[in-house]
Amino acid sequence: MKDLFTRIRSVLTLCIAFIFLSNLFIKSTLMDDLNLMMMVVVVGLSFWEVRGTTLVIGFMLFALSILLFLFYHAPLNVWQQALQENIYLVVMFTLVPLLGIPIKHGGYFEALQGVFKRYVYNDSRFYLLVSFVSAFVGVLVNLAVVSLVLQISQASTRSSNRKLLSSAIVRGFATCTIWAPTTAAIALIVHLSGASWLLFSPYAILCGVIAGLVGYFMTMYEEKRAGISLDSAVEEPDVEYDGKKVFELSVFSIILITAIAVISLVTGIHTVIVVSLASLIFPFVWMGIIGRLGILIREFRGYFQESVPKLKNEIILFVGAGLFATSINYSHLGNYLSVILSLFVGQNAVLLAIVIIVSILILSALGIHPIIPVTIIGGTVQAAAYGVTPTYVALILAISWAMGISISPSSATVIALSGLTGLSPMNVGPRWNSLYVIIASTLMILILTVFRLIGWL
Repeated sequence: MKDLFTRIRSVLTLCIAFIFLSNLFIKSTLMDDLNLMMMVVVVGLSFWEVRGTTLVIGFMLFALSILLFLFYHAPLNVWQQALQENIYLVVMFTLVPLLGIPIKHGGYFEALQGVFKRYVYNDSRFYLLVSFVSAFVGVLVNLAVVSLVLQISQASTRSSNRKLLSSAIVRGFATCTIWAPTTAAIALIVHLSGASWLLFSPYAILCGVIAGLVGYFMTMYEEKRAGISLDSAVEEPDVEYDGKKVFELSVFSIILITAIAVISLVTGIHTVIVVSLASLIFPFVWMGIIGRLGILIREFRGYFQESVPKLKNEIILFVGAGLFATSINYSHLGNYLSVILSLFVGQNAVLLAIVIIVSILILSALGIHPIIPVTIIGGTVQAAAYGVTPTYVALILAISWAMGISISPSSATVIALSGLTGLSPMNVGPRWNSLYVIIASTLMILILTVFRLIGWL
């Protein structure tokens, strides 16, 4: 029976994605209503299967939203709007895993393993390459990067250092979470803040670079302080690898991100929608060019049987977040948050950044997923009321989310890495990354302040 429900949920999830994208051009209210009904069924079936932290967070989001709607006598159309508020995120999360098929079956996995065998023969190089690959590949495959990079890194003997390995993956993935349009965090934040991703991305990429550098230098310092020689190594291994494939992967990835930005700019279509369309089309172009289109068609079955069923957590979290944001706005409870923030920060942009980031980081360390405070703040804080731009608010929320998931024991990144490495979520999250998060957040706030002072932001 459970397998039947999972299959039904997978079919309906795919139908929601295809109907949503088709209806962008058809604009049929009937198709909207059909998607709404399917979404209700998918959410119900997802709740039937989720466990652990996702169940707790999802239950909180849905329960609080329903109570607020009932208490404030919300009409039916508001409930409908709330359930569909984040449907675009469900669509994106459904289709983005297709981008992982070329990486796994285009010959790139073996090439990356070859790079590890050839160049990773000390801890500093191991951290640098693991974090870079986590950031680079994370743009394409999101959370799946955790298991993918773990498999690739096994080619190096340095992977036995579990603290080094987990820190590199967590911190590397955080750097792409700050800016990448293919991640749910940025899709949600851009939507909530009303910012343009094209204006947001240059500053966000710089913040990602800063976070990456802080992670690298901190890890090197920590390893040296522990008495580990970072550069001690045997003779440089003489291992061949397919450099052409590594270059090919880089080119296709750059083309993808550039195409998303250009199409969004030229057409005016929301970046998240462009990402969803690109996830559906680009793998066929990619695999067709390298002559592996047959493999893509074959792997689509695996995508349906493995990737789509795993989306239950994302469906609960992001549909719940949309429901909660709408209920907060409808009840006007967000006005109280704005009043409290105004009392603390007034029109001071630096204080606004500090208060929001520190608050979200504290809640994250206590086990509250960043999606909850980010949804509340992003849905209620109006940039103009604090004398800042939507881009500035989006950057604050992006930094908060990226740093928050690095220390939150309830974040999917930490939980996935904990399960795969056998380490405690408290070690993988707050214990090993708290200082990193504090230093990186401080530097990113400073750079945002500099940009505001010179009038760029």
